[in-house]
Amino acid sequence: MAGVNGALSSGLPDDVRQLLAVPPVTEKKLLELGVAWPGLSPSQARMADALRLFVMTWDPLEWRPRRPDGLATANAVPSDLELVVYAPVWSLVEVAGEREVTMADVLGSMAGSAVVTAAAHEQSVISGEYPDLVTRQAIPDLLSDLAAGFALGPVAVRLVSAGWEDIGLGAITDVVQHAFGAVDLDRSLVELAVAAELRLGCPACAGRRFHFPAELAEAQDGMCPAHQREAARVISTRLARANASNPDGWGALADASRRLEQPHLPNGLATKLAGADEAMYVVTEPGELAIRAEHVVRAAGWFPGRPDELAVALGQEPGPMAQLPDWLVNLVLDLGRAGLGIEAAMVGDALARVDPDDTAFYHGMAAVALAEAGLAEEARARIEAGLARWPDDFWIRMHAGDALAALGDLDGAEAHFSTALGMAEQADDVDTRYDALQRLTRIGRRTSQDERCQRGGQRRQPRRKLSKSQRKRKR
Repeated sequence: MAGVNGALSSGLPDDVRQLLAVPPVTEKKLLELGVAWPGLSPSQARMADALRLFVMTWDPLEWRPRRPDGLATANAVPSDLELVVYAPVWSLVEVAGEREVTMADVLGSMAGSAVVTAAAHEQSVISGEYPDLVTRQAIPDLLSDLAAGFALGPVAVRLVSAGWEDIGLGAITDVVQHAFGAVDLDRSLVELAVAAELRLGCPACAGRRFHFPAELAEAQDGMCPAHQREAARVISTRLARANASNPDGWGALADASRRLEQPHLPNGLATKLAGADEAMYVVTEPGELAIRAEHVVRAAGWFPGRPDELAVALGQEPGPMAQLPDWLVNLVLDLGRAGLGIEAAMVGDALARVDPDDTAFYHGMAAVALAEAGLAEEARARIEAGLARWPDDFWIRMHAGDALAALGDLDGAEAHFSTALGMAEQADDVDTRYDALQRLTRIGRRTSQDERCQRGGQRRQPRRKLSKSQRKRKR
C-alpha cells in the first residue's frame, strides 16, 4: 500500500490522519468514522443518521476474485436501522491516488452513495428486504452511485471509535451478507433454563447470559452436565438454521470466522493472488505471470523467516507442517519458462528470505529459471555462487545440472548429476538416488550399470528427511 501523504489525507481531522498514516495492516482491525453533510433531504437525513462507516485492514472474503473497492449493506431490525459501509484501507489509498482526489473525497462518495441510494429505496431498506433484493440485482447496490454521493458536497469526517478495534462477527456477517445475501444467524443473548440442581461454579446456574456463538461455546466446558447439554442443543439448532437459510453465505461466514485468528496477506494481496493455484495447470501469459511475481514478492516481504505463517495466509491448512503451496514453489520455474528470468530470481530470493532453511533449494531453482529464460551469464554466475556456498548440498548439484542442461552443456550437467548421485548413495537415500538417475536418463547419460541397479534394487525408506521444499518440488 502506498504511503499516506499529506495531499491524500487533506480534509481529514488530525486524529483520523494519524490513525490512517500507519494502519495495522498485519492485524484484522477496523476504524469507525462518522460523516455528515449539510442540506440533505428528509429521507437522506434519515439514512445518514443510520449510517456507520468503517475503514478495515482485512477483507473477510479476501480469497474471492475481483473484490470491490468498498462495500455496503443494510441491517433492519424492529427497533433499529443500520447502513454499514466498509472501505478497505488499501483501496482507500489506491482509489484516491488513481482518481487524484483525497481520501476524504473517496469516503464521502462511498458514504454519500449509500445515503442517496438507500433514500431512493427507503421502503426496501426499512423492511429488511434490501440484502436479498440486491443480491438478486432487483435494486441497485448501495455503492452503485458514487457520483451522486460525491455530489452531496464536502463531507465532514470525524473519529467515532477510540482507535483501531478488532474485526468481529458483526463485520464478517455484513461483508458476507453483501456478497451472498442475509444469513439467518440468531446472535441474541442466550439464557439457559434453570437446572433442577444448581451447581456451584457453573456460570449458567449462576444466571449468567451468554453472547452467541463465541461466549457460549467458551463457557460450555465450565458448565454443569445439564447446562452443557442444553448449550450444545442451542448451538447446534442455531447453526443448523443459519446453514439452512443460506448455505453459501453460511459457509463463507464460517470460513471467515475460522480465519480470524490466522495470519493474512496485508493490503488485499490475497485477492490479487486468488486463482493462482488453478492457474498452475494452464499456460499463463508472461504479463500476468510478471504481475503475479510482483504480488508474491510483496506478500513474502511480510513473512521473513515464517514460512508456516505465509503458507496459512495463502490458504493452506494451519498446523506444524503447513507447507507453501505447490503453485508458489512452481512459480519460480514457470517464470523461467516464460522468459522472465529476472522475475524468477526475485521470487526465488524472496522465498529464501521467508524459508531460510531452504535457501539453497530456492537459489538453485532460480539458476534453473535463469537458464530456461536464456540468461546464460546470470545462470552460470548463480550456479558458481551456489556451489561455492553449498558445495555438498544435493539439490544445489541437481539444480546446477538442470541449469547447465537447459543451456546445452550436457557434459557439465552430467558431472553435477553424477556428483548428486554419489551423495545420495553415500547417504543411502533411495528417493534422491532415484531423482539423480532420472536426471541422467533425461540427458541420455545413464549407464547400463545404473539401469541394472534400478531394475534390481528394492526401494527402502530414506534414512534422512528431505526438507519441505525438496519433498514438494521434484522436477
